[in-house]
Amino acid sequence: MEITCRVEDVIPLRVPRVYRVKGICEGDVQEVEIELHEDITRKPGKNAELVLSITSDKETCLKYFFCAHGYVVSNTLIGEIYRVIISLYGLLVVLKSKMPIDLKSMDHVYVGAVIKQ
Repeated sequence: MEITCRVEDVIPLRVPRVYRVKGICEGDVQEVEIELHEDITRKPGKNAELVLSITSDKETCLKYFFCAHGYVVSNTLIGEIYRVIISLYGLLVVLKSKMPIDLKSMDHVYVGAVIKQ
């Protein structure tokens, strides 16, 4: 699944040099939050384009600037919003959608990301 978003906000976290990017997206997933480290990728500006790929294929992931693997830790319905949380060994990715997202808890996934300024 590839998701294209526009960066809405960049929030510094308490962990040094770690920040959360919030994006408003096109398609089935309406909102994305991804935590990144400044040593991996620099902070994007507001309205930058964020492209995420969530796949089970490592080779697909490696085509992106940032590639990490982790596990789906939660897939829940809160109110009318489906929320999936993926842990990349500490860094989190949160997907929010009005439609069910086809990921199950403990699925092993690769998350690729590129930010276009």
